[in-house]
Amino acid sequence: MKVFHRILIILGAFVCTVGVLVGMNVLINISDGSTISVQWETWFITASVIVGTQTIFILPFVKPPRHSVKGKSLILSTCLASFIASVLTIGLVLLVYSIVMSLIMDLPKKDEIQEEIFFTILLSSWIVWSILLLIFVFRKKRDPHSLVKVTSWLFAGSLIEFLLSIPLAIIVARRSSCYCATGSFITLSLSFLASLWLFGPFMIILLVWRKRPWTKDHCFNCGYPRKIADSEKCSECGVEM
Repeated sequence: MKVFHRILIILGAFVCTVGVLVGMNVLINISDGSTISVQWETWFITASVIVGTQTIFILPFVKPPRHSVKGKSLILSTCLASFIASVLTIGLVLLVYSIVMSLIMDLPKKDEIQEEIFFTILLSSWIVWSILLLIFVFRKKRDPHSLVKVTSWLFAGSLIEFLLSIPLAIIVARRSSCYCATGSFITLSLSFLASLWLFGPFMIILLVWRKRPWTKDHCFNCGYPRKIADSEKCSECGVEM
């Protein structure tokens, strides 16, 4: 029955994601004054990627960790989180670039981003964030609660970046005939997708983490309940936490 409920949750998340993407598509068509055209295949594939990676990201929270010293691996979840962090990083860089070129230097026609520069910054920032988040996750006290902090920080950052890019995107769109390649428009798109991606894990983690984590109350090695919550050693098997 639990498996059936999880499948329903995943399907519900998929339908909601498709609805949001199609809704944004329609709003953009209306704002541009063009004919409403929905590319269903594109949005279905995009929603599948978003929901699929969301599901992989929250796998460590589905069940309590097995009785082992290491518990469940957070490497894959950390790599996905670092990718979202790199998306937000390049969005911030493009936002600053768009402000400098369009507002300060008054060169809106030169506010365009080359593909080589885009992917270079994305890859380099992904590597940096992966290293930093892996160091943060695998510190002395291995606690999956760290993933909650990372997700909340990224979610808050994506919302702030999204709100900051809206007025700039409107200003640049009015001053340039083609604004799809501008830094402000790309930032708006990236921050929106990051917010959409993080919303799923963010809400599920909040719901799951209402109770005290299993890892706080049990030993990683033998699964014995901890008598002293902050003890450095298990009272049953003597293994250091």
